[in-house]
Amino acid sequence: MIFLISTASLIAMAITAAVTILGPILAAIVFYRKQKYFAGSVFTGAAVFFLFQIVLRIPILQLVLPKMEWYRMLQNNLWGYAIFLGFTAGLFEEVGRYLAFTTVLKKHQDWKNAVAFGIGHGGIESILLVGFTYISNLMISIMINKGLYDSLFAQNSQQSEALAQAKALLIETPSYMYLIAGVERILTFIIHIALSVLIMEGIRKKKGLQYLGLAIFLHMVIDSPVVILSGMGANVLFIELLALIFAVISFVYVKKQMRKEMAERAYENEYQH
Repeated sequence: MIFLISTASLIAMAITAAVTILGPILAAIVFYRKQKYFAGSVFTGAAVFFLFQIVLRIPILQLVLPKMEWYRMLQNNLWGYAIFLGFTAGLFEEVGRYLAFTTVLKKHQDWKNAVAFGIGHGGIESILLVGFTYISNLMISIMINKGLYDSLFAQNSQQSEALAQAKALLIETPSYMYLIAGVERILTFIIHIALSVLIMEGIRKKKGLQYLGLAIFLHMVIDSPVVILSGMGANVLFIELLALIFAVISFVYVKKQMRKEMAERAYENEYQH
């Protein structure tokens, strides 16, 4: 039997699903064993993303703003729309981080809890937006290969066109593209951790609002080029290279902040004794 969707594609989907769902969970467990952070930091990070993105921002973008003329016009301007999406993503998510660290996590303002918050924040995004999608893609692909998918057309005649398009997309997508989604989530995961550390650092320095503004700006700078480059038809590998650069900078920043706090604690302990 000749499968319409290759075994390589199925394996790639399974790997991405595992990375995006199990990866954040394993990261939270391993990091806890090493640093013994406040467990609530992970769940707070996840809750903040769910509330500020899934409950608030996405419904506003999909249900409220499309009714407004200025927004419909903005959607026709690639650069303006990309900047708007990047800015609103930063506004909602960074304000959420700021509120979390000044309320729920007020007694846990250190680098390890900021990292834990980032794990929860980036982790739930990875699970909800990519992990579950790839599980669905994998199940549909298996149905296509077994010849079961086409029977859905008869049962869902009103959605037959959409179902056919979904099938064509799964068949035509190169195997490596299914892996790139997992790589992109890993890079984004690291960036979320760095932004969480940045917000926490600003609050500790009594410059919370200044750092909040910086975090919103950086979030926009990171997100907007992806939309612009995608809209211009740029090669996906080039876009991921840009994400890699941001992720490396983020990783270096987190390591630097970790060493700084550890050095400060070592000095305080030595001074106290």
